[in-house]
Amino acid sequence: MREMADAAEPPLTEKERAALRAWARGSAERAVRARIVLDADAGLSVTDSARHLGVSRPTVTTWRRRYAAEGIAGLEHRPRSGRPPQVDEADVVAATLAGPPSPAAVWSARALADRLGISHTTLAGVWRRWGAGPGDGRPPTVPAGPPCPTLRSELLGVWAQGDGAALLVVGQVARPAGQPGRAADTEERRAAHAALGAQLDRVRAVLGGADGGAGSAGPSGSGNAGSGEPGNAGPGGLGSAGSGGLGSAGSGDPGSTAPGGPGNGSGGGPAALIAAVAERHPDRILHALVWGDAVREEAGAAGTPAVTWHRADRTMSWPGTVCTLALSELVQVPGRFRPALRTLVDAARAFADAARGGEVFTWRRAETAGSRVPAPRPAPRAFNQLALGSYNEKLVIESIRESGALSRVEIAEQTGLTPQAVSRITRNLLTAGLLAEDARQSSGAGKPRVPLRLRPDAACAVGVHLDPEMISVVTVDLCGDVLDHRRLQLTGRRDPEWCLTQMARLALESAEATRPASENLLGVGVAVPGPLDARAGVVLDPPLFDGWEQVALKTELADRLGAPVIVEKDATAAAIGERWLGAADRASDFVYLYLGAGAGSGAFLNGDVYRGSTGNAGEVGELCAIKAGLLTDEGGPRMVDECAPISAAVQRAAAAGLPVPEGDGAYDWVCAAAAQGDGRAVRVLAEVAQVVALGAVGIIDLFDVELLIVGGPAMLPSVAGIYLREIAAAVNRFPVARRVRDVQVAHSRLNQAAAPVGAASSVFHSAFTPTLGARTRPAHRGTARM
Repeated sequence: MREMADAAEPPLTEKERAALRAWARGSAERAVRARIVLDADAGLSVTDSARHLGVSRPTVTTWRRRYAAEGIAGLEHRPRSGRPPQVDEADVVAATLAGPPSPAAVWSARALADRLGISHTTLAGVWRRWGAGPGDGRPPTVPAGPPCPTLRSELLGVWAQGDGAALLVVGQVARPAGQPGRAADTEERRAAHAALGAQLDRVRAVLGGADGGAGSAGPSGSGNAGSGEPGNAGPGGLGSAGSGGLGSAGSGDPGSTAPGGPGNGSGGGPAALIAAVAERHPDRILHALVWGDAVREEAGAAGTPAVTWHRADRTMSWPGTVCTLALSELVQVPGRFRPALRTLVDAARAFADAARGGEVFTWRRAETAGSRVPAPRPAPRAFNQLALGSYNEKLVIESIRESGALSRVEIAEQTGLTPQAVSRITRNLLTAGLLAEDARQSSGAGKPRVPLRLRPDAACAVGVHLDPEMISVVTVDLCGDVLDHRRLQLTGRRDPEWCLTQMARLALESAEATRPASENLLGVGVAVPGPLDARAGVVLDPPLFDGWEQVALKTELADRLGAPVIVEKDATAAAIGERWLGAADRASDFVYLYLGAGAGSGAFLNGDVYRGSTGNAGEVGELCAIKAGLLTDEGGPRMVDECAPISAAVQRAAAAGLPVPEGDGAYDWVCAAAAQGDGRAVRVLAEVAQVVALGAVGIIDLFDVELLIVGGPAMLPSVAGIYLREIAAAVNRFPVARRVRDVQVAHSRLNQAAAPVGAASSVFHSAFTPTLGARTRPAHRGTARM
């Protein structure tokens, strides 16, 4: 049934209106509920209806949704049993930290209250008690007894059982080890929130559905405290369906110490968990958040190491608190926490999949080979000779970009430059407008340090992606934020002259739309399918493009745009974008597996992109054929249909009897069916992923890397987990060196925008990455005209 809150939907019929009036006759309460529905039918907003009827806005929203879902039956009073419903305050704070849907940057109080179905007063009280509000940048404090801080804290262990008893072990450090990494944006935080919340919901259901804290909807939503109104599981709460869910990564036991498998309870009780955490993390100040007095008594009787105990309040659930702690750490040290978050999601998923009631869920954070961030490459060391000043400037820019912000002292420590050289270089970069100073930070005794960061508006680049199905164009600033995004579907013509004209037009329009930022344009990057001659910028007859033999793409576009142009293979561009925008946790060697109209790969080896001699390194199709034994009569590798994942999935789905629609939306339809649990659609995607995974095995054997990133147009968020699970299983099962190397398989940060954003990033990479070797192309210094 339609959503009554949407005034754009068709009105009620006269019969439906008459039925509502008849049902409400003789009851004041029924009359109000019927009036709420009739107001929606008349096009009144939630706010106007609430004001007119003298009720709260959540009341209006709830009754509208109930009528939309159940008709008049949904408006009937439902007697409450047990204790009154209450808000899961931890869930509210987690939703605050996760952030709102795009394009908003932070929640407004009204928007979040409406989303969670609670009053503004209740929301303000939660924010006040937890010391957290949208956009204020402060880590929350868990209002337990006594309060438990989350500043510089790490989630180290989780233990929960079916009677509601639970224990969370948190460790505090003076300064988190490693670089913080690039900040987690709203999309990433919301995806992490949805994925972790959904799996913890399942864990609690397997444990027996015990509260473990707040008495309402738990991590899937919040009841409305004290209002006498129905609880409302708002969209966007923990466990809601969302895009970008974390997929499985790596193989083996994801962070759990229990020998029976991830997340099962054979690893001991709360005392054993605390002891194991203390042994592994001896430098942490340990805090234990407990639900249930018996947990503390049991741990105390066992003689646990020194730990500060915090009794959790009944207004917070343990799953909601786990999500709050996880998101707080993701905000503070994203680079270090991302692998741990992945293992936690995997452990919860594995426990829920086993579905053995009566057991205990445990997870312990462990920096295993399969879950840790691969060690970053050693930072380039500086040369203080005057002739290498440009190199040292780039070195400073690179160090700041990877860390997000650094003080001058930290720059000197990381680069090996003298303090005098750092002072001179940063002064020049500040004068040139490339850097900006943040607020001073006191580190105790001595002069407060001044963090330096890149100025987003100091430079920008345009990225163009030419694909058999569409042309995509973005304008990206120096910090990686997409300022403008345009697409053109290629449903008819795709000859070189027409496509070049459209690419130039979209690039010019995008640059014009982003002024004044685009006045600092460095150049244009173009990502195209191979094969190509990257040095000359010539496209050499790519698949699915007729008439594209020997097209001088670089020269043609540069003439039309009047700006420097760089041409990269699409998978290579995606790898550059991931490296440029991924910061510290993408600073090591890795391979990017790009899945779209075709399949390819790009590699970062020894600190720089590896293109091969002509720019065509990383073809995947022939590796798949060889691994699968698909050979021609002459003994060479055959074309593998699954190396065009999108078309292969559509064809397989149709062959499996699914009613796949024709046209551009066919693949999206198959993915939606799989996300909704259609077994045939899930099998189709899994079979495609299994073939692609054979090529990934060959890549891992060739390059011997511990990080494989998967992204591209085929990796829709709703089905990314299917691809990631199949690929992760293969690359950790079949390679020759599997006993000494665990491969982490991660979802791309850029995902479907990988190629155009990567193309723009290739301009930044060429201009700012420090290198003493000969470049394959001149780095443009100055501002392009467009």
